[in-house]
Amino acid sequence: MPVALTVQSPQGVRRGDLAPAAMAAAGVLALHVILSGRYGFHGDELVTLSAARHPALGYLDRAPAVPLLARGIGFVFGDGLWPLRVAAGVVHTGLVAATAYLAWRFGGRRQALALAAIAAALLPVFLAEGSLFRAPVLDELWWGLALVLVVRLVDGADPREWLALGLVLGLGLETRWTILALAAAIAVGFAAVREGRRHLATRWPWLGGALALALWLPNLAWQAAHGWPALDVYREVTGDARADGGPLGPLVRQLVAAGPGALVIAVAGGVWLARRRRWRVPAAVALAAVAVSVAAGLPAGTLGPLYVLLLAAGAVAFDGWIGVDADRWRQVMTFLVLAALVAVPATTPLLAPRDYATLFHDVDADVGEEVGWQDMVHLVAGVRDVLPADELGELRVVTASAGAAAALDRYGPARGIPPGTALSGEGAYAGFWPDGQPAGTVLFVGFGRRELARYCRVVGPLAIVGNDAAVPNRLLGAHIAFCGRLLVTPGQLRAGLTRVR
Repeated sequence: MPVALTVQSPQGVRRGDLAPAAMAAAGVLALHVILSGRYGFHGDELVTLSAARHPALGYLDRAPAVPLLARGIGFVFGDGLWPLRVAAGVVHTGLVAATAYLAWRFGGRRQALALAAIAAALLPVFLAEGSLFRAPVLDELWWGLALVLVVRLVDGADPREWLALGLVLGLGLETRWTILALAAAIAVGFAAVREGRRHLATRWPWLGGALALALWLPNLAWQAAHGWPALDVYREVTGDARADGGPLGPLVRQLVAAGPGALVIAVAGGVWLARRRRWRVPAAVALAAVAVSVAAGLPAGTLGPLYVLLLAAGAVAFDGWIGVDADRWRQVMTFLVLAALVAVPATTPLLAPRDYATLFHDVDADVGEEVGWQDMVHLVAGVRDVLPADELGELRVVTASAGAAAALDRYGPARGIPPGTALSGEGAYAGFWPDGQPAGTVLFVGFGRRELARYCRVVGPLAIVGNDAAVPNRLLGAHIAFCGRLLVTPGQLRAGLTRVR
């Protein structure tokens, strides 16, 4: 007797069924490749490259995996902007593929795979992080892979895949500690559902958890030896998140992170999963991840990778509702594409910097942090050039932001500013600050006169940092001041300026 395939049972995939999803993934990669050198490095990318030159088991503001990967990419392809941005774009492409794969795993047909892939391709939070090489984009990768493995395990995969899940979570913990929210959610999701508890009765989940812990131990040991700076980062991040909309701010901001179209699909996906006994464990994992993230006060973007799961399920739900009605499918797809007319220029360096600053800076300010670093370095070099020659022997430039120090380290040598001239007490750079420095002339960048008054006799500002497009960012309007005489010891200056971010 013939068996009919439905949208609730996995089916064989024909090459034609994969074409729309493959085109969406290829389009995402092409977009990121084309835009990879459009503006310049983001400040966090510059700090990552500096951290890569100081290999360690941890840093004051970040885990070691991203600098280590940047070092590997630099060794193979050079430490330019293009290789890093393409690597980030590949992650976004992989998330598109993972979303389409889960839509197939949930029983979706051609149109469901296409909807899932297009929604993931145009998701603002994926576009934004896929345009920058930093911890959040790799965090999205580990979350996405973990969710794929959760679905596979629930769907009868070899239980040894728990070891793969442990590997992914361990790598995630060496990237960004926010994946702890997902690890907790996986534990809660499997424990809360009867079908999930059967998995916990075997040895494999516990072996996977042990593997994750083993991979995390080197960074844990570093954190313990350095006073647990990750907890200071957590307090600052959650303080900022709670100030931005209160305890429920991360949920409210999903409208920006996902856009209205994708958010509707994702909510439909959550309901679709919860109503099917076969998929109640992934539904419970998603709900627990939201609850843990909100309770922990994590930023809205932390929940971004959940869309890999929810968009896939939502696409299958829409497939069941719309069926083969071509007109309704065109309406849904058109709405998603129209939403991208805002998402793409707001989250990627698509427009000229001045147009971005005018139209989209208030939507996503992060893109603006890719502008102005070389302008700042040229201005610092210009100030240095007017100082008396006898003041330059042991010149040090102390910056308020780690990004400014990293920019001086990268671009300064071409303007006669030797590597190591820049010091900063922010984040990872606080760990790079040599004992006994500064021991000579000091320029300060990015500090207010009142802030510096307790540390030195200030002369200036001698210059104010700008950029040609007047893009608002941390550099715009920063003062460059000269320290006539330090009023504290170098160690006291370092201690006074040190902060995790």
